[in-house]
Amino acid sequence: MIEFFTALILIYHIHGEPQLVSVFYDTEDRCQEAMDRGVMMPLYNQLYDLYGNDIMMYCRVTEEVSQYPIKPKLKPSTKLGTSLTEEENN
Repeated sequence: MIEFFTALILIYHIHGEPQLVSVFYDTEDRCQEAMDRGVMMPLYNQLYDLYGNDIMMYCRVTEEVSQYPIKPKLKPSTKLGTSLTEEENN
């Protein structure tokens, strides 16, 4: 399965201007796990106290691939330099 870098984003506003804090993870599952564990909650709570409830946090999947699926290796030939089909024909 192809995995994509995923950003844990915290957005808040100061005088109507959006401010963004982001941390990148190599998979969406790890981002979601960090959010579920409350990794950014101390910062979220402090910003909430300072700037009010115009704040949100979420995971956003990017288009940047972080992991490609593992491809199986090709079968080796029985003799150096010959394939199995060549060997069967001889």
